[in-house]
Amino acid sequence: MPNALSRDYLYLRRLIIRICWAMLLLLTGCHQQVNGPDEKQDERILWAFAAESEIYYSSPALSLNEETVYFGTSSGAMQNQAANNALYAVTAATRKILWKFPLGIPEVRSSPAVCPDGSIAFVASARNFGTGEIPRDLLYKLSADGQLQWTFNINPGSQATVDVGQSAPTVGPDGAIYAAAGGLYAINPDGALKWKRFHPPAEDIRNAPVIGKDGILYFVYHNIPLTALDPTDGHTLWSRELGVNDHVLASPAIAANGTIIVATNPGVVYAVSSIGEILWSFDAASIGYTCTLRSSPAIDEDGTIYLGTNAGSPASVFLALNPDGTVKWIFEPTDLPSEVPSSHFDIYSSPAIGSDGLVYFGQEFGRVYGLHPRNGEIEWMVETKSGITWSSPALSRAGTLFISDLSGRLYAIKTSCQGLKTQATWPKFKYNNQNCGYKRQ
Repeated sequence: MPNALSRDYLYLRRLIIRICWAMLLLLTGCHQQVNGPDEKQDERILWAFAAESEIYYSSPALSLNEETVYFGTSSGAMQNQAANNALYAVTAATRKILWKFPLGIPEVRSSPAVCPDGSIAFVASARNFGTGEIPRDLLYKLSADGQLQWTFNINPGSQATVDVGQSAPTVGPDGAIYAAAGGLYAINPDGALKWKRFHPPAEDIRNAPVIGKDGILYFVYHNIPLTALDPTDGHTLWSRELGVNDHVLASPAIAANGTIIVATNPGVVYAVSSIGEILWSFDAASIGYTCTLRSSPAIDEDGTIYLGTNAGSPASVFLALNPDGTVKWIFEPTDLPSEVPSSHFDIYSSPAIGSDGLVYFGQEFGRVYGLHPRNGEIEWMVETKSGITWSSPALSRAGTLFISDLSGRLYAIKTSCQGLKTQATWPKFKYNNQNCGYKRQ
């Protein structure tokens, strides 16, 4: 576990990088015309919608019929919160705004999830407010037409704050919503508390649970071992320490045989069986790359595991691992400007596997890649106007990729796929385009 000195160093290093990035944006300009006639940079960009503030955490979610895109605004930990944050709903085909749910200062520190009835769940957070008038983390549920159904305070305590990571909700097949902040909460579809665990925590909890096809809930975080929980009452079925388990900010993925794949912040990937046995581990440092892992894994039909790295040395790379944890291939982005610090080429974005077999993801410098699954070669690349951090792509059946960048733009980008690869075991962050987080097959 890093000591206090190394944590301070990393904090200052990231602060300097953020300042350099902001200066670069000012120098290069961000003048793409959006929400009106397009100033097209790439013919594959069908449209871009500009929200009123930044999009740092939110990955887009698609409605059940994939005709609507939901996303929310938020700022990075080094930025002040905007005063006009909101959750948006726009048409997938034309970017027409259907509705906007205003939040004010609280920001969407999560990716929205679409419930079985078409309603939308998300978490809005207010930094530096403690237990004052504005709840630190509030779980919202809106109807499909943007009307508030209920809210639930999932962080009523006064524990230490955490300035990174998201509290993305997971939705079970019965409509129950699971979200973590001041503990792990299970909320019934009507907004009543079902159960809560790991409460009160020593610090804010910033990660998302996942649900296997057997209904078992899996959760892991800093000082919380990988834990399998019964969804009915939240009792522990088993738990497994993962060794160096410092701030697991990536949501797990579940393989075809029930194996849980966990990417930990210190750069180690673990495979744990459905009964809690560690099957293997992979340390990126073993192949010469020190890094942290915040990209949630995706798993292909053949068991290949894909994920990105950040804070990498000598570079932040994208990894493909075989089902046994050995390296299949490594993709290192090239043709990047030398004046930008290499550490700003991070890959927070979690991959999505398209029906065309390509592996799509965003990069912090402002690129969306599509890599060949066999060898990691670039088959497809589009540049965005600003950097991409936690936003992970959604792939609609119409062949459109949706992803957002730090400037507050949501992009609709034409691809050769017809949605997610249905044969893939875990095709994207939170499993499907609705970001539900449970394995349906």
